[in-house]
Amino acid sequence: MRRKRLLAQSTASRHGAAMGDIKITRDFAGHPAGLAIVTLAEGLQAAGIYGMKALVILYMADFLFTPAELATVGGFAAWRAAVEGLFGPMSLQALATQTMGLYLGLFFLTPLIGGWLGDRHWGPRLTAILGAFLTTAGLVMVISPTLFLPGLLVSALGAGALRCNLTAQTGHLYARNDGRRNAAFSILAAGLNTGAFLGPLVMGALGELVDWQWGFITCAACMALAALTLLVGNGLMPPDTAPEARRSARLQAGDGKTIAALIGVMLLTSLFWLAQSQVWNVYSLWGRDHLDRMVLGLQVPVTWLQAIDSLAPILAVPPVLALWRWQARRGREPKELGKIGIGMALMGVAFLWLALGSGPGKTPFLWVVGFHLMLNIGWLYLVPTMNALFSRSAPVAVTGLMLGAVQFAVFIGSTMSGWLGRFYETMEGPSFWLMHAAFPLTGAAVMWAVRGRLGRVLRL
Repeated sequence: MRRKRLLAQSTASRHGAAMGDIKITRDFAGHPAGLAIVTLAEGLQAAGIYGMKALVILYMADFLFTPAELATVGGFAAWRAAVEGLFGPMSLQALATQTMGLYLGLFFLTPLIGGWLGDRHWGPRLTAILGAFLTTAGLVMVISPTLFLPGLLVSALGAGALRCNLTAQTGHLYARNDGRRNAAFSILAAGLNTGAFLGPLVMGALGELVDWQWGFITCAACMALAALTLLVGNGLMPPDTAPEARRSARLQAGDGKTIAALIGVMLLTSLFWLAQSQVWNVYSLWGRDHLDRMVLGLQVPVTWLQAIDSLAPILAVPPVLALWRWQARRGREPKELGKIGIGMALMGVAFLWLALGSGPGKTPFLWVVGFHLMLNIGWLYLVPTMNALFSRSAPVAVTGLMLGAVQFAVFIGSTMSGWLGRFYETMEGPSFWLMHAAFPLTGAAVMWAVRGRLGRVLRL
């Protein structure tokens, strides 16, 4: 009965009043109250997922994918045969980095399915709630070595249903011409980064220093809280259209060009994510092996590198937003495609910086603090801008699906980063990171060259 009530709450058609045009009367700090719900849920799910991701690569490389433990991993022989059948023979550490790359890729591929379900069948509210509970189940499975590999799959499927529909609901809280949209997505990004900071800081350290399983247990608990937040706060979210209205939505004349332009932007940004995804993969192993982690007489856990990576954009938000306001007053604020290009360029510069600091001997800890700051200023330029651009420009009949396409760029980049991880064992550190700098710098150059044509199609 609850599912039927959620699905049928509104019969408004997207051809009439779009969901973003429905007024939500309860406000919070100048924004619809529903923004507080999705931001809290985003922060909690990020704490669970990012805490788990900070642990998984170390867990596999240092413990689970070792000769002493392989017999406990359910389906390991079949998994290794399948991966090596696709990518060739590899060491156990290379298998760990490839598994991490495939997991990260799947984590960001499944939003295409979740977006389609939210657009055409269940609506974004119900799809997000179901996705949160499914992700919780997957994280519980990861606790057991026997269920570890299928647990990764289940958690990725659930996250696909959850994440893009949280983003879609954020867009639906506002009319398409509402000036608060970009700020709302920046607030949502701040919620994500707060959770992504606390997850590795608390759960990552708990798993790395105390017990792997306890780290995974607390990650699952955070995800369960995210699911309960969405369930309890469901009434503050914009109503879903009726199933018949969702299925009857059709693309309009000219939508094909818009979709093609957005796909072009998405493919370019996959070069950004190829470099960024390595921060959650081989970078942790590099930090374990080559970083001087002694700070004030204490050794910093490897998982705290991911906490720094998530703290950096939180610290950078005020000055970046202030810069954009200053530029806007002078009519010089970059347009959305310009911001995306700047974000890719900053990502490339960050990896150039990391390569410069990866010479003989241990890399100073402050050097990687600078790396994370540069990298995440680029993240701020690109990620909230991409979400705002796609939620505004995508045809209303496929909004969730196109927001899933934003995540598909991460799938491409993450999958390739897993494959490139094998070269960590054979290349010198500077060369390995220079290779990663080349990808986003190339993307930035191409974006600079085609931004005018894309902007005309997207009416920017």
